[in-house]
Amino acid sequence: MKKLAVLLILLFSAEVSAEKDDILKIYEHFTLSSAAAGKCINPKKEELTSFFENYQMVSVSALIELRNRKPDISNEKAQEILRVGGEKLTKAVYEVIEEEGCESSKIQGLIKRFHMQAEWKP
Repeated sequence: MKKLAVLLILLFSAEVSAEKDDILKIYEHFTLSSAAAGKCINPKKEELTSFFENYQMVSVSALIELRNRKPDISNEKAQEILRVGGEKLTKAVYEVIEEEGCESSKIQGLIKRFHMQAEWKP
C-alpha cells in the first residue's frame, strides 16, 4: 500500500512539474511509463525505437540538469543517482502491476503516456 501511495504521489507531482518543464520529472515520467509498458504491452518495433530514442535524450538531459544542480558530484555519482531512482520507480510500478494487474487505471494511464512519449517529437 505504501508503494501505491508513492506511485500516486509521483504521478500527481509529475503532472504539475511537467508544466514547469522540469527535466528530472520528465525523466521520472519516462521511467514510470517504460516500466508499465515493459510488463504490460508488446509495442511495435518502430514505436519502441522511437520511445527509447526520446528516453535516451531525456536521460542525457536529466543527467546534465542533475550535474548543474549539484556541481560538486561526479558524473558517475549523478548517473548512480538516476539509476537508483529509476530502479525504485520501476519497482513501485511492478508492485502495482502485481497487486492490481495491467488493467489497473494507474497502469493504463502510464501505458497511454508511453504511447504519447513514443510519438513525441522534441
